[in-house]
Amino acid sequence: MFRILSVFFAASAAVLLSMTGQALTATPAPWPNLALPTLGGKQLWADRYFYAGWRIQENVLTGHSRLLDPDNVRRCWGPFEACRDAFERIRAERDIASYRGHLVILLHGLGRSPASFGGLEPALRENGYQVAAVAYPSTRRSLARNADSLQEVIENLEGVDRLSFVTHSLGGLLVRELLRRDAAWRDRIAVNAVVMTAPPSRGAAVADALDGVPPIDWILGDGLDAATTARATTLSAPDVPFGVVAAGRGGEGYNPFLPGDDDLLVRVDETRLAGATDWLYVPAVHSFVMNHPETIRATMNFLRYQRFTMPALD
Repeated sequence: MFRILSVFFAASAAVLLSMTGQALTATPAPWPNLALPTLGGKQLWADRYFYAGWRIQENVLTGHSRLLDPDNVRRCWGPFEACRDAFERIRAERDIASYRGHLVILLHGLGRSPASFGGLEPALRENGYQVAAVAYPSTRRSLARNADSLQEVIENLEGVDRLSFVTHSLGGLLVRELLRRDAAWRDRIAVNAVVMTAPPSRGAAVADALDGVPPIDWILGDGLDAATTARATTLSAPDVPFGVVAAGRGGEGYNPFLPGDDDLLVRVDETRLAGATDWLYVPAVHSFVMNHPETIRATMNFLRYQRFTMPALD
């Protein structure tokens, strides 16, 4: 119900703007606001700014922004600049410290949200890592457009000199799109490692079969197209140490319509990508592989050693 309401309100705002012909950025002040939890609508929002758990998101339908605190309570909404100004005031009042040193960015999969890393994210924090689980509208915007927003988030990071990425499914293609760009942030921030869980590295047969089929194509949108063989194979491999975690059942896999082993949506062979530093097989289904205990242990090792296993002691 909450998701339905959020879509309704966002669509209503878009209609109102089209009737008035006024741009959302026309007003320099934030809109009247009550500090309330968000109503969902995760596929309608893209992170544009991230600071110590605070984030500014842009609505894909209306273009307006909202400022969320670490508990996902809306503290301001309106034009992006107004939300940024509001955060700067809050930052000064509360003396909020920025990230320092190494930051791990989590990128969710198609139709998912940062909440999908419910097992991995707390484990990373318990092991001393700073974590930013970035939201992107995987079904509503193209891979390139989502990479634009992710690039903006990174360019605005303060205090960070090293990044690692841990991705699930489509997030692996997103980080590949990001890293193939000659962006200014790479001159000041080093990339330590990339861990991709259940990525359709060479495209997925499931995506090929469903692409263009209504209503699935409308529901999954541009994200489904990005996971097709024709699209995924155009992306170069990361130019940094990266590891791939594949999931499956063993033998014939979970999906009776796919040959070989699979995790229900991606075949094990489809996860392989030339140039990988390491590769790991985990007995799991697609939706939960990133939170599997074996995946979590391997991720910790890869972030430290660029291998899924600890190096042998001399």
